[in-house]
Amino acid sequence: MAGTTGTDGHLLHRLDHSPFTPRHARIYLTALAGHFFDGFTINLTGFALPGVIATFAITSGEAGALSSALFAGMLVGAAAAGIVSDRFGRRYPLAASILVFGGFSLLAAAAWSYPVLVTARALQGVGLGAEIAIVLPYIAEFVPSRQRGPLITLATAAWLIGLPVASGVAIAIVPSLGWRALFYVGALPVLIALLVALTLPESVRYLARKGRHRKATGIVEQLTGRPAAGATMPAAHGGAGGSVRDLVRGRYRRYTIAVWVMEVCAGAFLYGLSTWLPTVLKSRGIGLLSSFGYTGIITASGVAGAVVAGQLVNRVGRRVALAPAFLASGLLCLLWGGVSGTAAVVVTGALATFFGSGIAGSTLFVYASELYPTANRATGLGWAAAWQKVGGLLMPVTVGFVLSWHLSSYVFFVFFAVISVIAAVAGTIATLETRGKTVEQIAAELSTPDSGHLVTATVESRTND
Repeated sequence: MAGTTGTDGHLLHRLDHSPFTPRHARIYLTALAGHFFDGFTINLTGFALPGVIATFAITSGEAGALSSALFAGMLVGAAAAGIVSDRFGRRYPLAASILVFGGFSLLAAAAWSYPVLVTARALQGVGLGAEIAIVLPYIAEFVPSRQRGPLITLATAAWLIGLPVASGVAIAIVPSLGWRALFYVGALPVLIALLVALTLPESVRYLARKGRHRKATGIVEQLTGRPAAGATMPAAHGGAGGSVRDLVRGRYRRYTIAVWVMEVCAGAFLYGLSTWLPTVLKSRGIGLLSSFGYTGIITASGVAGAVVAGQLVNRVGRRVALAPAFLASGLLCLLWGGVSGTAAVVVTGALATFFGSGIAGSTLFVYASELYPTANRATGLGWAAAWQKVGGLLMPVTVGFVLSWHLSSYVFFVFFAVISVIAAVAGTIATLETRGKTVEQIAAELSTPDSGHLVTATVESRTND
């Protein structure tokens, strides 16, 4: 295990305690643009689905399989990209992931058969899952520690706002141009991929771990706006990084398993809802375009929840924000399924997603982005995201088959209540509080004799957030 030199002049200390400069803002906004389109592209399925069903004459089960193909690809992309990023860097894998999901959107738009559309969405999923696995660790590693929680939750808000934006785009173009036009819009991220590759710097923590001190120092000087010549450098880490096995060693095991359980539940909630809510609302007598609009309103409340979470995680901590929010969402889902009247359905649904997708979901990504050391951060986040996609893979198919049995739509809401309560239990039992700590402090706290090689830094900064 390699250590670091713990002085106030430490390069990473300067990075963690820098003001948020215009250079930070430019990097952050570029990353944010890609993450927004990730959320937008994922959520096209629900709004394209009615048109796809009509075009290819598919069943409810086949419609659910279309969504699950996307999440199967995302699972593969998230699990693989984290390992790749920990071994080869953040910048170019991030650009490649955005290029993949933007490029294959063109194939989805031109799909001449149901199997071709399923294939295109599965390949898009690889890029979508990879982007999530890389971008949040990248943000966590370059922003000042004080802003880490709020900026990651804001990134999650940008991702979540992709769904109501997809709703607005669908309302504007589907009636006149058809469902294929949605996927042509989804090809715009190709331009963002080029911007990422050409303008974003590599992660300083990755460079330091690889012993590329001069490059890391130069980036810190650009970010902070002052010379870093006197800063001591962390020792280079000898291992390759990106070890899945290390995620479940020592004290990490308990917390990793809890993260995975919560992510499965969060993915089932988020993706099951975005896929089937327009169809369920339509079955309750709400017109197609109105169902698009109400789905946009309901899911937009998740964006508000993510913004609120940005303040909560710094004020009350990650643990306190997680479990109660999951529980509140579950109870609201039970209420949601029983209310009648458009206003009551929209308000109750908005509150359920405010707590579930908004506060709980965004806090969970903050937590997963900072729990693991630099050598394994993208792998940890990638596998957390992969388990989220397991939920996204299972829930749409399950709901599709249940709806094909013509049961009461209340069953739809009971599913979401149950998975939210399970996540609340996991969050209560096994969550480490990470508020006010640098990522090196968190790694040092979790270091134990049987998992010591997992930790890339053991020094604690003298100044907390």
